[in-house]
Amino acid sequence: MIRRRRRPGPSRAALVATSLALSASLVPVGATAQEPQNPAVPAVEPMLPADVAEVVQRLSGTTIRSEIGATVESVRVPAAVRSADVPSRVYRVTIEGRYAPRALPYVMTVDGAAVAVAVPSPDLRSVVALTTDRSVASGRLGLTYGGRLAEESSASALRPPSIRRIRQLPSPGPYDVVRRRYDFGDRAYQPTGLGAKVEVRANVHLPAGLPDGPYPIVLFMHGNHSSCFRGDRAGYRWPCRRGWKPLPNHEGYDYAASRLASYGYIVVSVSANGVNVHGNRLADTGMRQRGELLEHHLDLWQTWSTVGGEPFGDRFVGKVDMSRIGTMGHSRGGEGVVWHVIVDRQRVDPYGIDAVLPLAPVDFTRVTVNRVPLSVVLPYCDGDVFDLQGVHFFDDARYRVPGDPRPKHVLTLFGANHNFFNSVWTPAFGFPGAFDDTFGRCAGKLTPSQQRRVGAAYIVSYFRRYLGEELGLDPVWTGAATPRRIDPSRALMAFMAPDLPGRRLDIDRFTASRSIGRTEAGDDVTASGLSLLAWCANTVEVPCVPGDLSFSDVHLPGLSRGVFGWAGSQGEVHFDLGTATDVRAFDALQFRVAVNPGYRANSGIRYQDLSVSLLDGDGAGVAVPASTGGNEALRFPKGVHRFTGHVILQQVRFPLDVFAGVDLSDVREVVISFDRVEAGVIDVADLAFSAGA
Repeated sequence: MIRRRRRPGPSRAALVATSLALSASLVPVGATAQEPQNPAVPAVEPMLPADVAEVVQRLSGTTIRSEIGATVESVRVPAAVRSADVPSRVYRVTIEGRYAPRALPYVMTVDGAAVAVAVPSPDLRSVVALTTDRSVASGRLGLTYGGRLAEESSASALRPPSIRRIRQLPSPGPYDVVRRRYDFGDRAYQPTGLGAKVEVRANVHLPAGLPDGPYPIVLFMHGNHSSCFRGDRAGYRWPCRRGWKPLPNHEGYDYAASRLASYGYIVVSVSANGVNVHGNRLADTGMRQRGELLEHHLDLWQTWSTVGGEPFGDRFVGKVDMSRIGTMGHSRGGEGVVWHVIVDRQRVDPYGIDAVLPLAPVDFTRVTVNRVPLSVVLPYCDGDVFDLQGVHFFDDARYRVPGDPRPKHVLTLFGANHNFFNSVWTPAFGFPGAFDDTFGRCAGKLTPSQQRRVGAAYIVSYFRRYLGEELGLDPVWTGAATPRRIDPSRALMAFMAPDLPGRRLDIDRFTASRSIGRTEAGDDVTASGLSLLAWCANTVEVPCVPGDLSFSDVHLPGLSRGVFGWAGSQGEVHFDLGTATDVRAFDALQFRVAVNPGYRANSGIRYQDLSVSLLDGDGAGVAVPASTGGNEALRFPKGVHRFTGHVILQQVRFPLDVFAGVDLSDVREVVISFDRVEAGVIDVADLAFSAGA
């Protein structure tokens, strides 16, 4: 029989601290929570090269084990594809069950240990794993998804109740919009190392008649999902069988593409079904290959914009601005657009990508990019990428390149799930294979139309700001404001300004243990009245959220931080600026913060609060409570897990004009005071003055 097991809970945290005189309220919570810890993707390498795996998958084998729900076959590898790195025999394990293609890989386990990636079968009635591990012949077989017990998909993932076209959102820009397509077939392009050719197909939204121009170009890329359909049945193979049609996953963003095009953009949504299916045989599911596919589409547009060609003739000659290129990728496509920047920059003559937006992305390779505007969108109730691992793109990029001239953002959308951003993946609004992936106890869950509305608002405004240079949108991307008409959605923005004089002045990055004693400039950090003052590197072995709740920290592993605890209302931390510092060029003082659910001091407190003061050379200062501008960032993380919600360090922002009476040309200290709530523990990172977006 197949048994599916949860992974063991994480170890307890230890902190580098200057003071650990803990009161009873500051003792870490010791609740037992049956939840997995990050990362969601285990280190399971493919046993065979992708092209060999494609051959072996189709061969007959000898059954060596058969039981209810599982079959193990021994398959001889043909001599024609055998090499020093390819064994003569492998094992093919089939586990029965309706497991829909999703963002993360399924993993087959033997006696609780990860052995091989399992791929949904073409008919979506089983998953299949290839391995050389002989333990599959006798060990206890299991199946996990992101470290959790793998659950069979809902019926809607295979047979939705109906198929209806969604109502398009209005196009508020000055241009009428038309849609065009191009399609060079299912086997038109060969990415490196993939083992099979993939389609070159896309939807294009553009201003009707192209009256002006040249227009910026934005490429969209979808993630992993069913690839074919016939009637009300979904399948997962490439190309599709005769009588089946490709599932138009790339059309699922038409609502955002048409809206963006109305502001004077050419928006190209790329089909990636072939990369999804064949990429499963690669360790990272084909991230470089996704980047190569996007680059191939740009090559086509370079030709169409200069000399023309089929199927458009000279329609786009002189109409595409190839010096202003943006990309949006969803799910596996989110990491794909990050890799596209890498692929493009490795060319002798790169195009240069000018804005990147990973939407609900996976992060299988733990790479990131700098010197390009980057905005990561995290749906709080994502049930596919439920650990919100895409936050690492932002976290890892922050200080990676000194002098990075481009901004970075991470946007949290509360009530949003993974699939509703794509209408084709949404039950009753798309096609077979759609399902509602909403994770856990999602408070304030958005309807599909509400989620598309907020998604379109941010996608459109992002490219208008960073490709169109519409500076009036700066408040949205600094977190000072939200787009209009997104109610009832709640959103929180964390913003990191470019590392340039006059744009960002880092006071304390909290990237090293010295941060709780020294600022970035080497001046003093002093504390008084605290019960806990610590620095945490946030490793899997030593997480910042202590005890069995460490799984709730989406930044784990990564994002070191300061940890401040208090019991009473006299706690303060002073950040000395050394000499007179003129901050008049900046807009705000900001930092990222999270209420730490691993400590009892926060139990029963819905919102924490604190005050911030700027002290000038005359000692003048005013304490401004975080709650004055809204302290949603200091809300206790609830609403998803059994004991807690996601721990996400969110931005607290203080516009400098709230510090009335302070000489902003002569600031000497920044003071954080814990004077608003009797007790608590918070995590802090990225304390800085910032300007613009």
